[in-house]
Amino acid sequence: MKKLVILILAVGLLTGFAMADRGIPPVPETQGIGTSTSVNAVGNFASATEMQWRITTDTGGLTEVPPLTYTAAIYESTYTEDTQSHGVGLMLYDKELDVETSGQISGQWNIEATKQIAFIGIDGAYVVSTDNIMVDGAARGTLTRDEVICPFAEDVSYFFPAYCNRAEAGSTIDMTVANVRTTTTDRFVMPSGDHPVELNHDLRVTELVTDVPSSGFASAYMDVLIQEDQTGHEGFSALLFERIEFSEETTADGAITLFDKLMHYESGMVR
Repeated sequence: MKKLVILILAVGLLTGFAMADRGIPPVPETQGIGTSTSVNAVGNFASATEMQWRITTDTGGLTEVPPLTYTAAIYESTYTEDTQSHGVGLMLYDKELDVETSGQISGQWNIEATKQIAFIGIDGAYVVSTDNIMVDGAARGTLTRDEVICPFAEDVSYFFPAYCNRAEAGSTIDMTVANVRTTTTDRFVMPSGDHPVELNHDLRVTELVTDVPSSGFASAYMDVLIQEDQTGHEGFSALLFERIEFSEETTADGAITLFDKLMHYESGMVR
């Protein structure tokens, strides 16, 4: 049997000397949302999740943005997942989703989702599953001491410059035989700017069992846009000194023994 093997690919995008994202503090009232799904069935299957999240420090609140006022910041994040079988098949589906609106530090997440699919289509049946995570942050300039706990931060820069950064990653599978795992996380609500904003999405497609590869189409992508002022620009007006655009997509179609793609975005003063 012909086997298609795609080796592990890791993508890491880290901003340079510019100080990058400082994140955003939580509101006093915080929430936690969690779901756990486990399905073992022969037949048709459908599951969908959608989340939109906006938070700001602007004194006028979300309804008054734009424009951002003096030293204010705003963050937006979205997460979607949609899985459907077309025709009758054997479906094993497990998913864990946790959303936490309180401030999170390095190694913790505001949005965290893991999904595992094993599928065998009957008479040409197939499963389609998509995942997407996005984080978008914009802020006016502010004093470093107001955002970062570390007492040495001002030695790097007295002023935390303005920025407008966006990162998005996701994946799609369309398969008659599938053994698929996805992991999706992001962090942007933090107690201080001592921790970086982070986004991750991993897609792993492997053999269903030994010598029985997954069969069909798999794709994963990442898009990033960074726009920043510079650390030496000490003023509360915003000037664009750096712009970075990054885009990557990897696809495979056929008998897939291994498709492993790790996508990582990290932006902050301390990494």
